[in-house]
Amino acid sequence: MKSLLCWLTLAGLSLSLAQPNVVVSIFPYFDLTRQVAGEHANVTLLLPPGVSPHTFDPTPRDVRRIAEADLVIMNGGDGIDGWLRRLFEASGSRAPILDVFAALNFRERVADLYGPEFYSQFINSHLWLDARLMAELPPLIAAALAEIDPAQADVYHANAERLSAELLALDAELQTMLAPISGAAFVPFHDAWPYFAIRYGLNLVVEIEPFPGREPTPAYLQYALGLIEKSGAKAVFSERQLNPRPAEVVAEQAGVALYVMDPVGGHPDTASYQNMMRFNASVLLAALAD
Repeated sequence: MKSLLCWLTLAGLSLSLAQPNVVVSIFPYFDLTRQVAGEHANVTLLLPPGVSPHTFDPTPRDVRRIAEADLVIMNGGDGIDGWLRRLFEASGSRAPILDVFAALNFRERVADLYGPEFYSQFINSHLWLDARLMAELPPLIAAALAEIDPAQADVYHANAERLSAELLALDAELQTMLAPISGAAFVPFHDAWPYFAIRYGLNLVVEIEPFPGREPTPAYLQYALGLIEKSGAKAVFSERQLNPRPAEVVAEQAGVALYVMDPVGGHPDTASYQNMMRFNASVLLAALAD
């Protein structure tokens, strides 16, 4: 009897110590989630470093991870990580989903945040590249974590409050960093950057690859080259997650420099959301400053 009571006590203790499993689609949200969760949750990233969410090919292992999750966090919206929704349905999971696009009411707010031209049937969903907007996310992450792990709710909310303040400070830092190139012509690789450009004062001229992972047609490249030459852009930009060849061709034909940006992060020099944003600002400053 004593041994049975001991076993039941230990089993109950192990259950109380079990940490929630959180599965996240892309690195920016993975990093913000682990900053809110601290040591109190197991946070797993689905998208490997160096891979674009637009070209990601999930595996059966990813389905198992979602099936075992207590919470799933995704970008949502149009076209970024729709594969996660399909994996979720295939897994049979009943875990709650924090859809960032929906949680921030982004579709309803995009025109007020960035201009009426951004409201359409298809809404660009690269919202994580605006640090000021991301300052609104930590409390939502904390609330989602608290629902599945109420014992640590106070910790999650305190971490979220601190992180939101850090992200607002980061936004101010980026504004200061990029002030010397305010209004500069910006030619990014794909359409990840419109909200970043508006928030931080850049003139987005044209994207090199209008459909991520699909090489642009010769006709489109000629169109882009015309806009680049007219704008007086000093540089064009490739991205770590996508084939740089189209950007190399454009840089050579336009006679401008080529720099590499990182919209997703997860590399040694972009190993946190904050450092990813600083990295991109530093690249832009080096490329576009007089």
